[in-house]
Amino acid sequence: MSDKREDRLLEPMRMWREWYQKSEKQWSEMLTDAMADEKFGKTFGHLFQEWLHAQHMLSEMIGQQLAAFNMPSRGDILDVRDRLGEVEDGLAGLTAEITQLRRALTSKTVVDAAGERPAAKRTRKPPSAGEATPPGSGPKH
Repeated sequence: MSDKREDRLLEPMRMWREWYQKSEKQWSEMLTDAMADEKFGKTFGHLFQEWLHAQHMLSEMIGQQLAAFNMPSRGDILDVRDRLGEVEDGLAGLTAEITQLRRALTSKTVVDAAGERPAAKRTRKPPSAGEATPPGSGPKH
């Protein structure tokens, strides 16, 4: 009994799906035929060029009005967005470098604390006889 009830409930959906598929096929065939017609293609191309020209003119007019009110245009905002993206990328690079430097300093501090001698102070005077010279700072031959 439940199968019959489900069939009754799903029947309108099936009918709608079939109608949709037939309509889509008819529209597709009609548009394919229209686009194949050279006259239609030229007319559509001309209308599209006119629309692009009108859009360009409207954008220029709105840009001039915004400039008169000292307000940014869409292009100005997009430029700021691009610049902000570059700043964010640079900041991310600097953050990564700082993190690497911190790690290097931390590992160096751990090595120093483990027993490595600190480097000798640099002065103009040679080390006295009692002071040890750090490795690699002795006289060169």
